[in-house]
Amino acid sequence: MKYITFDIETYIPNGILSSSTNGRLDTKSMNVSVTGAYVSWWDKYLFFWEEDTEDFIKLLREADYIVGYNHINFDLAVLQKYANFDLRKLNNYDLLVEFQKKAGHRVKLDNLAKTNLGASKTDSFEQFKTYHIDGKWFELADYCMHDVKLTEELHRMALKQQPIKYSEMLGIKEVSLDLPDLAKKIEGLDVSLF
Repeated sequence: MKYITFDIETYIPNGILSSSTNGRLDTKSMNVSVTGAYVSWWDKYLFFWEEDTEDFIKLLREADYIVGYNHINFDLAVLQKYANFDLRKLNNYDLLVEFQKKAGHRVKLDNLAKTNLGASKTDSFEQFKTYHIDGKWFELADYCMHDVKLTEELHRMALKQQPIKYSEMLGIKEVSLDLPDLAKKIEGLDVSLF
């Protein structure tokens, strides 16, 4: 079974979001800076710059399913302008969506990473948003790839049917995520990335 776990980092070419966002991110105003991906059939982590995005999309078509964290509503929406087919029609497994179904609310990737993996995101949003502007390409790719590794580690926990813990004001809670039928067929994964 072949799958890809990925994340993207974006930029706004003109620096201005559309005024019709109604408080939501306007993904149509955004472009891809870098895409980080774990490709299961190669057992490799790769990154793709914006000019390589079409190559990444071709790779997505080879996967039996796609894994991400909020990738259905955000990443795929940004990537769509680079594709000649509807990316939402791919077999998608969004950890945020699956978590929200079980817990009844959203939680940040950083919360899950700290609670389950003892790891956290590498930089704050304030620091991260300057990477593209300042041309700090290595830092940008590293930031993106770290999120891919966190997402992949959580995905592997779900594959092993381990409960996913999260922190709330009242303490630590946990949920067990449902897996798509395709994911249930994957066996023998090494879940020790960190």
